[in-house]
Amino acid sequence: MSTYVIGDLHGQYQSLKHMTEDPKSYKWTKIKNGIGYVAIVNIEVFPNLEGTNEINEHYNGIGFTSQGYIEEVSAKGYDDWKAGARSGLKYGFSLVDRYSTVQINKIEGLTSDTNPTIVGYTILRAFLDSINHELDNDQIRKLEEFVLCSWTKPNHLLIPNFFTLSFETISIQ
Repeated sequence: MSTYVIGDLHGQYQSLKHMTEDPKSYKWTKIKNGIGYVAIVNIEVFPNLEGTNEINEHYNGIGFTSQGYIEEVSAKGYDDWKAGARSGLKYGFSLVDRYSTVQINKIEGLTSDTNPTIVGYTILRAFLDSINHELDNDQIRKLEEFVLCSWTKPNHLLIPNFFTLSFETISIQ
């Protein structure tokens, strides 16, 4: 696998540069109307011979360290980003005729530019890319329109539903 960058950073987010050395990471970034959208995920995908889809989550990050630096999701906390990742994967599973086990090794982003919808979309694209499944241009356009409107909602309480392109409230404890 190689690192993927979708979108154009226009020289911003220089602290993301360190991730380009990780061959298993997938990065999605976009800037629209001065608003940043960024998430980086590291997953492994295995065929599931038992006829089910599984998500295994292994987070080892330290979380927030300082404003402007990449945050890596830790075992505790970031429940909204984790829920967004699960939502993106569940939608991805519905698009293909195969069963997979996905191991999430890492989710990274910036509190100012990352929310559950951005994480969900990034992990969806990473999953589909890893199994060589391509979305058509219309699907990408619809999904990205949904992602790009995610900052107009109170993002910390809402999780994306990629099936209906709507948001659901969750209880974060």
